[in-house]
Amino acid sequence: MKLKLFTLLLAVAASVGTMFASTKIGDLYYNLDATNHTAEVAGNSSASGEIIIPASVTYNSVSYSVTSIGRSAFSGCSGLTSVTIGNSVTSIGRSAFSGCSGLTSVTIGNSVTSIGESTFEGCTGLTSVTIPNSVTSIGDRAFQNCSGLTSIEIPNSVTSIEESAFESCTSLTSVTIPNSVTSIGQYAFSDCSGLTSVTIPNSITSIGFAAFSGCSGLTSVTIPNSVTSIGANAFYGTGLKKVNITDIAAWCNIAFSVSSSNPLYYAKHLYVNNVEVIDLVIPNSVTSIGDYAFSGCSGLTSVTIGNSVTSIGRSAFYNCTGLTSVEAPAVFFDVPEGSWPSYTKILNQVTVNGGELTENALLFINRSYKTLQTLDVSRVTNTEFADEAFKGYYNLQQLVLPEGLQKVSYMMVAGCKNLQSINIPASVEEIEQSAFEDCRSIQSITFGGAPAGAPGRFNAPATSASQLRRIGNWAFYNAHELQHLDIPEGVTEIGDGAFYGCTYLEDMTLPTSIQAIGDNCFALCAKLTKITCNAVTPPTIQAKTFFDVKRQIPVYVPDEAVSAYENDTYWQEFDIQGQSEVPQGIEDVQSDNVQCTKVVRDGQIFILRGDKTYTLQGQEVK
Repeated sequence: MKLKLFTLLLAVAASVGTMFASTKIGDLYYNLDATNHTAEVAGNSSASGEIIIPASVTYNSVSYSVTSIGRSAFSGCSGLTSVTIGNSVTSIGRSAFSGCSGLTSVTIGNSVTSIGESTFEGCTGLTSVTIPNSVTSIGDRAFQNCSGLTSIEIPNSVTSIEESAFESCTSLTSVTIPNSVTSIGQYAFSDCSGLTSVTIPNSITSIGFAAFSGCSGLTSVTIPNSVTSIGANAFYGTGLKKVNITDIAAWCNIAFSVSSSNPLYYAKHLYVNNVEVIDLVIPNSVTSIGDYAFSGCSGLTSVTIGNSVTSIGRSAFYNCTGLTSVEAPAVFFDVPEGSWPSYTKILNQVTVNGGELTENALLFINRSYKTLQTLDVSRVTNTEFADEAFKGYYNLQQLVLPEGLQKVSYMMVAGCKNLQSINIPASVEEIEQSAFEDCRSIQSITFGGAPAGAPGRFNAPATSASQLRRIGNWAFYNAHELQHLDIPEGVTEIGDGAFYGCTYLEDMTLPTSIQAIGDNCFALCAKLTKITCNAVTPPTIQAKTFFDVKRQIPVYVPDEAVSAYENDTYWQEFDIQGQSEVPQGIEDVQSDNVQCTKVVRDGQIFILRGDKTYTLQGQEVK
């Protein structure tokens, strides 16, 4: 047993006997490897002034090549002012010069392949560093807190910049990253508050978490298409005002992390190939848009997104405070209530070009009820909307409804006081109670794609057969600006007060299908001068259906139905005439090339055509 132990001790002694620990040669200590004739600088805790790391040292008449600087070799040597590292050194150990606050300059030999973790961390006096082309990596925290460092040139041999490599280098004003670098680690340049410009090459594929966070002086950055991921908070707390990209489609498909990851979240102006984008158009090749993709671009005023996009990430356009116009699929608007962007309160034009508008999406759009002027939902798949869906959009001037809509629900568009035109799709079967109540400015309403007629005309369908069967109570209450009304064929019932208060209504046509007209339906339509009713059987009306309408006005009915109307309890109060007696309309009077002239007589306007005089309704004045 003793023999075995003695043999083991001899073996251990032989294995370490060639290494001389902390041997002092000149002013420095070295770890010598007698077998390989190499030396590692062990340092000197009291080193000060200028130090030159030699290419080789001699000990006991044996030459040793200096190939490395050991871990913490000069850590805390605050009196050290400059270091020159010889060309024989290939590696610098962890924290080798950390805390050398008096160190002002470093020259690194051209054989060094890596700058280790925390190598120069806390060298606050360091103003310049020359990194040779031999270096392939800059380790974690390698130059962290080198607050005096003003510039650094990274050679094109470096492939990665690791975590916090230059964090808190507050005097650093510019950085050039070579094309050899493929990744920038988390916090790599965090809190470099003096950094004003950075060039990110096409070789970069990833930018780490908070890589440039706190770079308050950084005002612009160019993101190349090679970048496929940007870590959370990568540019948090920067002064970014300009972000330049080279391709919108590539940018949209970048998969951003959660949280405030996108540079655009803090930028105000988006550039594509150095041309500022005000009106953003997403190409049809794009199917998804990543988280925060355009967030914070306050320079954007309009966005157009094709219905090829099926997925839009969280807060993709958050804080686009200048955005007033959007054309996009329904998914764009399907945002939970707590995440509504600020621009919803300033939108004046919205077009939804596909998909189904959910309750969330409708609430999103509703946020713009004060400013929205045009709303086009003609291409959505909704067959109905909730009650009061667009109620109170008092600046809305035009609303285009979907072609497959089956009903206009209760108060759906009520209170849109500036709405000037509306198309009721042919598919609509019912206009429910108060649907357009108090739409005071409504002038042009069409059914089933009928072309708009004269200003103020409510047109029957021209080419599409309307499915409308009922107009509900108070449906168009107070539509003051409506002057002409043509109810489409197929409607059987018009509810109570449906056109109550249409004070500028001059004439109307009722279809052959009409069976019942509710109480007060046309009350206060005092300017009504002519009614045409095509129903052979007089539709039922009430005592106040035509309250305040002059009973002297003509009602034109089918010739064979004159007697039935004259014997009806309420219709008989009007001047019932057969339709063969209907005068030609003013459009017919002015339809050919015969010259017509407008004249004013006794405060009224008339049309002169040849030797005949006509009213504005086309009735000849004898």
